[in-house]
Amino acid sequence: MKQTKTKLLYLLLAALMLLSLTACGKNKESTDKELADSNLLKLGDYELLYKGACIMEDSDGNDAVVLTLDFTNNGEDSHSYLWSISETAMQNGAELAVAIVYSNPDSDDATVIEDQFTDVAPGATLEIRTAFVLADTTSKVEVTFEEAFGDKNGKITVDPSTLSRESAGSGTAQSAGTGDALLDWWNGDWYGWWVMTGCSGYYESMEGQWWDVCGVIDIDTDYTGTVTLWDESYTRAEPMASAMVSLNEAGTGEHGTMMSEGGWFTNIALEHADWIVDPGIVAPGMMEREDIICIDGWYEDGDDEYHYEIYLRPWGLYWDDAGEDFLPHFYTDWYLPLIEAGKPMPDSIDSDAPESNLGGNTAGGDGIVTEEQVQKGYVWMNDVNKNIFDTTYEEVVAYFGVEGEFVKEEYSDHMKANYRYYKWISADNDSHFIYVNFKEEEMGVYEVSGFNTSGFSGKEAIAKYLDIVKAEAAEANKAASANAEMKDFSVEVTQFAHDDVKVKIMTKIPVSGWSFDEGKRSLVENDDPTAFGAGAIRLEVRAKVEDFDYYKADFENYKDIEDRVIGGITFHGRTYKNIGYEWIEYIAQIDDTRALSIGLRNMDCVQGTMPDIILTNMKFQ
Repeated sequence: MKQTKTKLLYLLLAALMLLSLTACGKNKESTDKELADSNLLKLGDYELLYKGACIMEDSDGNDAVVLTLDFTNNGEDSHSYLWSISETAMQNGAELAVAIVYSNPDSDDATVIEDQFTDVAPGATLEIRTAFVLADTTSKVEVTFEEAFGDKNGKITVDPSTLSRESAGSGTAQSAGTGDALLDWWNGDWYGWWVMTGCSGYYESMEGQWWDVCGVIDIDTDYTGTVTLWDESYTRAEPMASAMVSLNEAGTGEHGTMMSEGGWFTNIALEHADWIVDPGIVAPGMMEREDIICIDGWYEDGDDEYHYEIYLRPWGLYWDDAGEDFLPHFYTDWYLPLIEAGKPMPDSIDSDAPESNLGGNTAGGDGIVTEEQVQKGYVWMNDVNKNIFDTTYEEVVAYFGVEGEFVKEEYSDHMKANYRYYKWISADNDSHFIYVNFKEEEMGVYEVSGFNTSGFSGKEAIAKYLDIVKAEAAEANKAASANAEMKDFSVEVTQFAHDDVKVKIMTKIPVSGWSFDEGKRSLVENDDPTAFGAGAIRLEVRAKVEDFDYYKADFENYKDIEDRVIGGITFHGRTYKNIGYEWIEYIAQIDDTRALSIGLRNMDCVQGTMPDIILTNMKFQ
């Protein structure tokens, strides 16, 4: 809901502030840096920083080791930890099962691994936890982390005998404490509101409008980190702002000054000192309040401009000292009930929880399949089904041929959704199973939101069954494609920044199950063109075929493959891996001024399958 407030502007004396600040950052002892480096794993487009571990009790009363890590996404798209990283924990030569550890001892609303499902924006960092059932509390545990779609890996060794025990729900919204008073004050979850003033152009009619906002500040021991903000129209996974920041001890008060160093606010890039945040300087009317910060800046995109102020206080803090004009709109109806119930900050601002379908049809079977089916099922979910997170429970049942064993259902306040949990279990060894989480995306429709293996090595299953599962999937695709209802499709693709260099591409695509992503100029094997992980056919135009080799030095596992005639033109074929994706690419010079690339991302092109049919029907103008 949008409202209008009295203008609450104040002008920061930026020039004076800059003169008063010392050099950015804070020097730490070399031993601290060496320790941090030893706990930092670089896995392709991702980084994991191991921050510590503890022992907690799982849902069955077993001892579990819970690791805390910072997950940094250095890729070009938003990815979740769960989809990006594969993990294996070993103790005494045996693989440990994933543990179900609840965040709150008095309810089963959320587990400690909930943040593994959250998409992390490019350049952003999110603290996540992962948990494993211990065989004993004295033997060392070796945890291996590897790219889900790559070959980079790293290991962390944890000695349970040195760990402290913690109970569920013992943490707070703000940082549990680093020993550094400055970091401990800034780091954590924040809540408040933001306002637009000085609006012109497109935003002229929005003068004085304001919205609730949530945020996370995560600054490391080197005094650099990130700020992630989202209001009512955004989410933590797709935030309003994602800023790289530095922290300095200098400022007008005891909390120093935080400054932007990069990132973005909506669609505008942030640069050094665009934000200068000093808690010692507040607006008129806010002077007597403690634990409050104001982030202000200018948005400018051509003639469209406005000034923004973002007021934030730590999540869990009561605003009893604020007058009615200073309270966020959802403070009473949304924020207060959450903090009074001891709930963590949600990933979106929504005062209306979705209608619950708990207690509906949760019928399941025994989930018993063969050992081969369990392992092939994992390969299908992890490597072959590119739309796994759009796959319904019924479709998973159809793949395995039996209903899963129903484990439980719950409503998660944290994720604002209903969840159901099922197992598919090996008949040969009941400790070997796939544990699948299903989230209710719409009333009565549950889709895969996560899955884990237990008792067997996912890496070994992939090595053994990947080619077989791909072949089986291709046969199923052929059968479905042969009977698919098709429609005409055409699109005009232009070269970036050269509208005169363009190719019109015509083909046939299924009436349902495929869509077109205008921004990425891709035919996507999903009704939702933005579906994460879906296979796609990317179309790109350049002046010369050699222009497609600009990044060739970065291609991994490059191979030339058989040429293919498409639309009467012979295209050169090649395969490679780039930016975490497997590519089949066909390139050709259309005429003297136009070259075309047809790139199949994370998609096979077996004869008779839908990608093959789409390419066979292509024509060009």
